[in-house]
Amino acid sequence: MAPNSKATFGGENVSIAAKACLKRHFRFLLLPGANMLDFSAAIEPLRIVNSLRAAPEYTWSIVSENGQPITLSNGISLPVDGALLDTDAADVVVVCSGEAGFLDADPKTLQWLRKHARFGGAVAALATGAFTLARAGLAKSAKLTLHWAQIPVFEEIFPDLECMSYRSVSEGTLSYCAGGSACLDLTLQVIQEDFDHATAQRVAEFCLHDFDCDVSRTQRITIAKRVGGRHPAITNIVQKMEESIHTAPLLEDLIGGENISRRQVERLFKRYLGTTPSQYFRNLRLDRARCLLLGTDMSIMEVAIATGFSGYTSFSKLYRKRFGERPSSDRGGKISGNGMAL
Repeated sequence: MAPNSKATFGGENVSIAAKACLKRHFRFLLLPGANMLDFSAAIEPLRIVNSLRAAPEYTWSIVSENGQPITLSNGISLPVDGALLDTDAADVVVVCSGEAGFLDADPKTLQWLRKHARFGGAVAALATGAFTLARAGLAKSAKLTLHWAQIPVFEEIFPDLECMSYRSVSEGTLSYCAGGSACLDLTLQVIQEDFDHATAQRVAEFCLHDFDCDVSRTQRITIAKRVGGRHPAITNIVQKMEESIHTAPLLEDLIGGENISRRQVERLFKRYLGTTPSQYFRNLRLDRARCLLLGTDMSIMEVAIATGFSGYTSFSKLYRKRFGERPSSDRGGKISGNGMAL
């Protein structure tokens, strides 16, 4: 990159002088189990820009911690260009991990990232990459995000950091996105800042993607769309369920305030969701419990209490009924908040 350009990623605009001689190098750090969708969505727009320009504007390299091939989330083995510690700093380092092993980054890797950021290098975290930035001590503000399913895990491990439920967040030289198509949005934001809106939209069109500049959009679709119905009562009750997983109130309390009887609620849930209100709420809590079991070092009893279950026996029985295995089966190969195997 030119000396007078700004090494940002999704943050401030590059200077006009930099646009005239723009050359950015992206280094993608893939951790074991890196999500292939996140990685592809972030890197492909760079290739498309190069194909649209008279000369390549972006270059990139792929590294792992030890220089060995990485097995991605779907089991595909991907060769890399080398080891992170053997490379020089890049304009942008993009950290990509997956749903498992996102706390595995070696302390030397964390040190390398701290040094890179200290000298003004930009760092972007794709989805669970936020865990690595937090472990490196780089995520010091509340301006960060990651996939909604991992937010409860993140907040348990890093209680002093608060996640925003946006698709992408940028502050200075640090950027985060929720994963999936949000990775595409994050790269398109960079392209827009480096060139113009028309270029970003053209790249988005090649990707058959509807690029929206509003980065504050929430990650999830509306509850009404999720539950497949538009009855306001069922939408409101499901929202109350999602907001009170840790306390698990009685159904009567959830219905309270709605101008509808319990029998009507049960009919609506059966019609739109194919289950009873109690079972739907129980499954929400069990899904959250499994997420905490897989991603934190909380004890099984702590997880049960955090998801509104009163005792281990009932929790274990319901957990096995939903997932086909006991809670203890999901503790194997777990990683603690300090990155140490349990």
